[in-house]
Amino acid sequence: MAVYFAVAGLHRRISKIIERVDVLLPPPSLKILEFFEKELKSFRNFVERLDSKSRERMSASLQGVFDTIKAYVDEDGSVIFGDLNIIVEGEQYEDLSRGIHSLVEQLKKVEKEYYTFQEDDQKEVVSSSRAVYTLYADLKNMFSRGIHSLVDQLKKVEKEYYTLQEDDHKEVVSSLSSSSRVVSKSKMVGLCDQRRRVKDDLILPWQDDIIFYAIFGMAGIGKTTLAREIFEDLDIIEFFECRVWVTAGFEWRPGRERTSEEITEDILAQVDPEAHKMVMGGSEEEKSEGLKESLKGKRYLIVLDHVWNQSVGEYLKSSFPDNQSKSRVVLTSRSKCVGLNYIGMSSIDMRLLDKEESWDLLQEKVFVGVSCPPLLEDAGKMIAEKCDGLPLTIVTIADLLSKVPESIWIDVATKRKHKLFVDAYDQISQVLNPSYEILLDEIKDNFLYMGAFPLKYEIPKSRLINLWIVEEFVEQKSAEKTLENQAGVKLRILAFSNLIMVYQKNIYSFLNSVSPYIKTCGLHSTWWHFCQTKARETNLFHVLDCYNENDIEKAIEGHTRLSIHNNVLLALKHVYNSIEEICASTARSLLCFGPYCQYMVPVCFGLKFLRRLDALNIRFYDFPLEVLELVKLRYLALTCNRNLPSSISNLRKLQYLIVHPHLSIKPCGALFNLPMEIWDMKRLKHLQVTGYDLPNLGETSLQELITLSDVTAGSCTVLNRVPNLTKLGIKIELAPDAAYPLYCFDHISHLTKLESLKCVIVNPEFKLGVVSPVFSFPCFSFSLKKLNLSGMGYPWKEMRNIASLPNLEVLKLRFNAFRGPEWEVEENGFPNLQALLVEDIDLVKLKWAHGSFNCLGILRIKHCYKLEELHLGNLPKIIEVEIVDCSPLTEWYVKNNALEYSYIRYLLVRSSWKL
Repeated sequence: MAVYFAVAGLHRRISKIIERVDVLLPPPSLKILEFFEKELKSFRNFVERLDSKSRERMSASLQGVFDTIKAYVDEDGSVIFGDLNIIVEGEQYEDLSRGIHSLVEQLKKVEKEYYTFQEDDQKEVVSSSRAVYTLYADLKNMFSRGIHSLVDQLKKVEKEYYTLQEDDHKEVVSSLSSSSRVVSKSKMVGLCDQRRRVKDDLILPWQDDIIFYAIFGMAGIGKTTLAREIFEDLDIIEFFECRVWVTAGFEWRPGRERTSEEITEDILAQVDPEAHKMVMGGSEEEKSEGLKESLKGKRYLIVLDHVWNQSVGEYLKSSFPDNQSKSRVVLTSRSKCVGLNYIGMSSIDMRLLDKEESWDLLQEKVFVGVSCPPLLEDAGKMIAEKCDGLPLTIVTIADLLSKVPESIWIDVATKRKHKLFVDAYDQISQVLNPSYEILLDEIKDNFLYMGAFPLKYEIPKSRLINLWIVEEFVEQKSAEKTLENQAGVKLRILAFSNLIMVYQKNIYSFLNSVSPYIKTCGLHSTWWHFCQTKARETNLFHVLDCYNENDIEKAIEGHTRLSIHNNVLLALKHVYNSIEEICASTARSLLCFGPYCQYMVPVCFGLKFLRRLDALNIRFYDFPLEVLELVKLRYLALTCNRNLPSSISNLRKLQYLIVHPHLSIKPCGALFNLPMEIWDMKRLKHLQVTGYDLPNLGETSLQELITLSDVTAGSCTVLNRVPNLTKLGIKIELAPDAAYPLYCFDHISHLTKLESLKCVIVNPEFKLGVVSPVFSFPCFSFSLKKLNLSGMGYPWKEMRNIASLPNLEVLKLRFNAFRGPEWEVEENGFPNLQALLVEDIDLVKLKWAHGSFNCLGILRIKHCYKLEELHLGNLPKIIEVEIVDCSPLTEWYVKNNALEYSYIRYLLVRSSWKL
């Protein structure tokens, strides 16, 4: 429908103008634009809900609306609403105001006409539904009220209308079905924002060439439902001359997936049955050419549902002609891998339902048009929340709830592992299983292992990868790629496949949404249950989370990996003795993942064959000497505020040593030093010892050490003895008489393989207005890719040394890492920098010369309260700019030029002091 496209496009344009230049518009102009935006939004929603009968009866009025706004829309429908790109005042404002009010009045007349039709139709069903008749009478009277109350009343009436429809008896609904009603035929509950976005993405980009669009999401999240809603939308039906729905495969079975040729036949049969008959029995090329010929000259929409195989999409892409007719091809898939080779493909990642949407869906499925009894509402909302926003879980739980007495709802809501949820997860696992089965065998154990962590646990990427490596879930396939790199590839595959949830992304994430730079991740509750069930079947690991005196011996027998989800269990004598006796010869991993225990609980150090011990969540008052008897350990992680003993070198096979302090507390004046014998631990690869110093004694080196984290500045004097470091983290706490705190940087240039450096001064001291360090700026290795500095106090002129680093991709500057009012980047500076973060810096002006920041994609500036001037020009690859809590002048400056930055995909200017 042309009027929908025009109104939707105009609404989007005005919304963007208000968002970007609100501070530039005088109050009258801003007020009229906001008024217009709200009215367009209301009318847009109204038009979208019209059924075919109403559209036909009101075609003349709707065409009249389109004719009125065509001044703002060019011939092919794209919005050219350029008048509002400038500040309007005086006569311009009066003209704009009159024009907008005139258009709004016409919109109101069209809506009034519609409701008049509805009133006439309603006479036929008054005896069946008195409440609905009253509703339409209210709607008719509503238009005599003020414009501001109109908007609020519309929303209120629509909400009331939907409630009435749910409460009506089936016979009333049946009688009303012959009438035109303002009610969506959508069967979806929630996700209205994503439904609108997909629809607009398909019809509002007025480019003639073919667009490929993907809907991605985990199993059961509603991809097919969303695609079907779009496919059957009346505006979509009117826009596309030809629509085709093809299911590429409900299930994935090795060797049984549908072929590209079969899918081509299916499409051709729907587009042109006669052509389909002619090519039956022909070659694959003949069928493909037949499809191209049948689609030629048509504006078509083809939906490929449940796409598993990337090659299917690649083949079909060559079969679709580009008629320059605004045709679209939409695919749904659980895996983003199917869209990796589609250059320019648009996509949407489906989100989970929020609490309110989850409860709405549960109500609808359980009570089927009848309101939830008040006594069940609280328990019902708790049950809906336990479904964690996945529609498949909600629908499955709703089906089971409808078959049990209402008296058990409170138990379902409050018990941690109620049988009803267990039964639901078992059913859901059948839907999830194809996503697991399609994984490469070498990745399956990596995935299942994530179930060893507690439910909803945010797993740091580094911790997960380190455990994968020591558990031997990662094989060295290439001398050119490290185990860490190969483990990272596996993690990204799991993210692409939507098998894991990415909780936090690094600053890289916006540069490539298909390849998220993961910081923390975890499992959805459905996948967590799946992984635990599969792990029990394969004896991959066993989880202890509650005490069962009768079953513990049998449950842990023969297991090599034990994961403790409640660390207090180890304090129970029966549990402790059972583990040490039954698992003495079998246990290889003991993972204490339960909530942090600030009081020490005993750990089973009698498991002599342990290779992996993760007890970070248990506090030790002193270093446990018993651990030194576990000579087969490869991985040791614990929390302790004491020096390590010299006998730590007994653990000669240790590769990962992680020691965290308890709440960063250490005795006054105490110095934590690693023993000299640390240099005898030749297999160490990862050393993370918060607040410790490497000893400057002896001459031996650690050739295999690649990660050194959270050490003090004193450790830097021996960096020449760890030549293969790729990651270094330094945490400096200044002493009162520290004259040269950054001498550590004198030694960093020796690290020719260093890729990541983080240096933080936790208690910097600066003299007001003085920027004159007594030390020279360091020479960083050209291999450096990531640099994170905080509290250094360097003058900006020293930045030229960093700007010349050829491989630097990420730069983070926090808490006066550099000081001074002006940072001017010289020509051709930062040739490969992709992400820049500037936070809590006393910067006033930031400028860069032409040719610098040529690869910069992300710019984030936060809490720079003195910043007054920021030029965003000459950044050819910038896609995200975020300005948070800087000066009002900066906000004004950025928004003043916002219309020139149309190439920026994401521009956020936010101030916490604003309402």
